[in-house]
Amino acid sequence: MSDTQPKVDRFEADLAAHRAKRARGALTTLVLALVVSLCAVGLLLARQMSEQAQVHELRQDTPTMGEVVVTDAMDDASDGGEAAPAPEPEPEQEPVTVRLMMIGDMLMHMGVIESGNNGDGTYSYDHLFAGISEDIAEADIAVLNQETILGGPDWAYSGYPIFNTPQALGDAEAAAGFDVILKATNHTLDLGYDGVRSELAYWASAHPDMAVIGMADPDGDGIAPTGGTSAAGPWYFEKDGLRIALLNYTDILNDNVDPDYDWRVVSIAYEQNVRADVAAAKEQADLVVVFMHWGQEYETEPFSDELWWEQVLFDCGVDVVVGGHPHVIQPVEVFDDGQHRMLVMWSVGNFVSTQAGADNMVGGMAKLTFTKDAEGPRLSSYEFVPTVTLCQPYSRAMCAYKLPDFTDERAAQSNISGIDKGNGATPQWYVDYCAQVLGDSFDFDTLSVHGEL
Repeated sequence: MSDTQPKVDRFEADLAAHRAKRARGALTTLVLALVVSLCAVGLLLARQMSEQAQVHELRQDTPTMGEVVVTDAMDDASDGGEAAPAPEPEPEQEPVTVRLMMIGDMLMHMGVIESGNNGDGTYSYDHLFAGISEDIAEADIAVLNQETILGGPDWAYSGYPIFNTPQALGDAEAAAGFDVILKATNHTLDLGYDGVRSELAYWASAHPDMAVIGMADPDGDGIAPTGGTSAAGPWYFEKDGLRIALLNYTDILNDNVDPDYDWRVVSIAYEQNVRADVAAAKEQADLVVVFMHWGQEYETEPFSDELWWEQVLFDCGVDVVVGGHPHVIQPVEVFDDGQHRMLVMWSVGNFVSTQAGADNMVGGMAKLTFTKDAEGPRLSSYEFVPTVTLCQPYSRAMCAYKLPDFTDERAAQSNISGIDKGNGATPQWYVDYCAQVLGDSFDFDTLSVHGEL
């Protein structure tokens, strides 16, 4: 053995010892790293479990209705935040109501004309409407049928068969509160086109706010200067979003007519024109009312022409039809096919006249209530109130009253029973007559025909 052998043995021993020490250090480091990792994993798992427990508690405390999804807003609420407010519901439309009233023919015979004679060349007619003043005031739209032409003093005042009525009647109609004058009648051209010009000029100058429909200026473009509507066109009334169209036609003309041109001056009922007018009105309005001058004089039931027109108007979608011209009242009917409903008052008769029959003293006041609410626009109720003329020609006692207001005293003042073989001598005669004509729909308690729709 050389003397270097002990050095080599010591070097190898030291190297082995050093290697053993490094191995023990690496193992220690590995163990420590493993311990740290396990601790970190444990802490992470513990935190996740804690958060899940909190969410579970929140879900347990939240009222459920079907499946509940926890949202950020709910998490915010759990932290004390406020949830977003729910949107407020749209407010329901307040109901809108329009009340329309209409009276029958102002048939101005000489006995009626002279009832307003002041003795100094002037005339006044406020007395004719004294019995219905409250009804006019209650209406949003007050309508009357001015059967005769208000030609004025350029012609002699006259009654049947060629009428000319003082324009002072128009002053009384305006003062009473009427809003709409119907002019499509068989007497519109009694004074020819000059009479039409004169009446329209009167309304335009004296009462420009009065709607005059059913008659137009022969020299104009078909637009009536007062009503703002053509002879066959609609007049509109609007209140709080409820819009109603009024149309006026005559199915009867007297002999002094020019059929090639008169339809531009008088609203004559031609089917194609009526259909076109109603269609245009329905585009602009919620509801359509048509006033028809039709039927057979002195007949208490509608005839074939009226029945035919009723079907045309129903097919067009008209909501209400009010008729006149027969000079007596006729029944009230509602037509309904399940898709559309139309009220027809076949005839409202005369408001005032000096015709010879007690039945001619009976007229009708149409009262219509239109409503627009959540259910939409519609005719919601109606009433047909008979009126009775206290016939005392040439006297300011000449007046029309509602049937419930026609007393024994007023019946005694009327001269009609002496003319008509005792008919009309008492209020009961008029009650019985109305019940006979109006049928089962006549209500003896209210002395009217009425209904809710």
